[in-house]
Amino acid sequence: MAIKQSDKVNILLVDDQPAKLMSYEVILRDLDEHLLKANSAREALEHLLRHEVAVVLIDVCMPELDGFELAAMIREHPRFQDIAIIFVSAIQVADLDRLRGYQAGAVDYVPVPVVPEVLRAKVRIFAELFRKTRQLERLNAELELRVKERTAALEASNARLTDSEQRRTLAMAAGRMGSWDWDVASGICAWDEGQFRLYGLEPGAFVPNQESIAAFIHPDDRQLVHEASWAAVKAGQPLNTEFRIRHADGSWRWCVSIAAVSPDAGGGPTRLCGITYDVTERKNAEHALRTLNDDLERRIEERTREREHALAQLFEAQKMDTIGQLTGGMAHDFNNLLMAILGSLELMKKWLPPDDARILRLLDNARQAAERGSALTQRLLAFARRQELKPEAVDVSRLVGGIEDLLQRALGQSVRIAKSLPNDLPPVCVDANQLELALLNLAVNARDAMPVGGVLGVAAKTEEMEAKDGLRPGAYVRITVSDSGIGMDADTLARATEPFFTTKGPGKGTGLGLSMVHGLAAQSGGRLKLSSKPGKGTTIDLWLPRAEVILPTGEVVASLGGVMEGGTILPRSVLLVDDDTLVNIGTAAMLEDLGHNVVSAHSGAEALEIMRSGQHIDIVITDHAMPGMTGMELARHLRRMRPDMPIILASGFAELPQGPDEVLDLPRLAKPYRQEDLAASLLVVLGQSPTAPNVIPLWGR
Repeated sequence: MAIKQSDKVNILLVDDQPAKLMSYEVILRDLDEHLLKANSAREALEHLLRHEVAVVLIDVCMPELDGFELAAMIREHPRFQDIAIIFVSAIQVADLDRLRGYQAGAVDYVPVPVVPEVLRAKVRIFAELFRKTRQLERLNAELELRVKERTAALEASNARLTDSEQRRTLAMAAGRMGSWDWDVASGICAWDEGQFRLYGLEPGAFVPNQESIAAFIHPDDRQLVHEASWAAVKAGQPLNTEFRIRHADGSWRWCVSIAAVSPDAGGGPTRLCGITYDVTERKNAEHALRTLNDDLERRIEERTREREHALAQLFEAQKMDTIGQLTGGMAHDFNNLLMAILGSLELMKKWLPPDDARILRLLDNARQAAERGSALTQRLLAFARRQELKPEAVDVSRLVGGIEDLLQRALGQSVRIAKSLPNDLPPVCVDANQLELALLNLAVNARDAMPVGGVLGVAAKTEEMEAKDGLRPGAYVRITVSDSGIGMDADTLARATEPFFTTKGPGKGTGLGLSMVHGLAAQSGGRLKLSSKPGKGTTIDLWLPRAEVILPTGEVVASLGGVMEGGTILPRSVLLVDDDTLVNIGTAAMLEDLGHNVVSAHSGAEALEIMRSGQHIDIVITDHAMPGMTGMELARHLRRMRPDMPIILASGFAELPQGPDEVLDLPRLAKPYRQEDLAASLLVVLGQSPTAPNVIPLWGR
């Protein structure tokens, strides 16, 4: 039925976006009402002041003033307190947003995208309500003029209508809200449809009273609700309580009830009227937030522990590097001292009368002590990763088989060796002598861990390793040495590879065995891993990089006897360069004993001055680690002066530059060396011997 022009009401549409205003106009055009449009809060207020408006549709998000602020301003004006305000929101609407809207004066929320039928239905209801209210007001005015005698009845009817309208407005203003009324004297409870909907109950199938309602309240909250309700009634104070109810579908829902006490004429309580709204989504969001916070705290704790672990590892690496530098430097200095001692003892033995057995015995004793010191420095260098390595392709199965008798003698008869070495095991790239020494050290440690005997396992297999713990990705051979001994606790295992750490008694161990093996693995491009438990024995895994091919290893043919008897070295003029005076004197004496003329220099600069002076020099032997100018730098200067000059580089370190430069292709004489090593190295650089003990070509490293 068409609406008369005079009965049409004004509907105000407020949105800062013209496109949305046009869409609302299209949707509401079928209502046949007056549509007023405003692009801002200021323009909306101007329409309200000029026109009588029944319904206001307000966008929540607008510049300058948002929808909540505009609604509050409308409600503050006495003329606009009864206008129906509907919020239109394009963002997700939470319960807190709804409550804020209702507190601002809204009667409903419409989410975007808008369902046209829903929006038309909601606006039609409030427009009809406004129209009916306006018609009723006109009718009331006419009735007041025409029928004075019905004034009292009309006022009573209007009061009942207002009371009913308040409850209906509450029900329609909240999608998840319901209103209720509790008569304190009779105990009768009245629910609206919204309250039944909250519980999931049908109005005709459930009679609300104190007992029936209590059955739906969570047992843990039942006493709380009972006490709060009666406390509000007795004190005449508002009720505000939160509790859980069991929905008809079996789920538990969180609700909040807010109510006020209505007193009678004497001031006593007559009833408690209030609303209940569902806050389950808010509680779930709070729970999710707490869970997220707990998870975040847990992850922060894990990250903190990881960071502390990484810092501890970094500190340990820095500590081990510092100790390595210290021990490497000490070993270098010891090598120089042992160099002078061994050289001097060797010459003294040659020059003393051979018939004095006591003096020769003392010299041999001193020489053996010096050689033991040399072995100790080699272990220090191995730990510091500065030892002289001669890596080559090594057949692990053949190497273990070659030293099996030596291992068995070191282990004793109470320990049995169990091998698991495949015949097709590929070769590894390692210094064969150092690997033999490493296996012997591990065997001795295993023997000490098995005082009553046991089994020493030696196994090997190939593995493809990813980049981890300092390893480069590639092919490796994993050598496993295990024992059935007493094992180690966690604290001992954590310190097992530290230098000088030992569980053996005083004088029974240097604490460098595992450190040397660890250093050998790292310097060879591999990795060492220990695992052990008390009473379960110890397992040591040693990863070594696989070699591409097996290189034939010839026997070392040069020795002091061979050099002196089979080799012929004409007297040469040797420039000896070493900053250590003791080493310089000792080496010069050995060279002079071999029949050579020695010119000594104590620095690279001094050596260059000698060369520039025109003095005849046939060969240069220079130390590498010297202040001011290293032996390698001196060699580069000498190559420019005398490209054909034979040069021998003497050093106690392995950390020397490598590369294709011909200056780097120098034979190296490892300290401490003996006279036979010195003689053999001269044969090598003069082209009279293919190789010599203790002489390492740099290009073969």
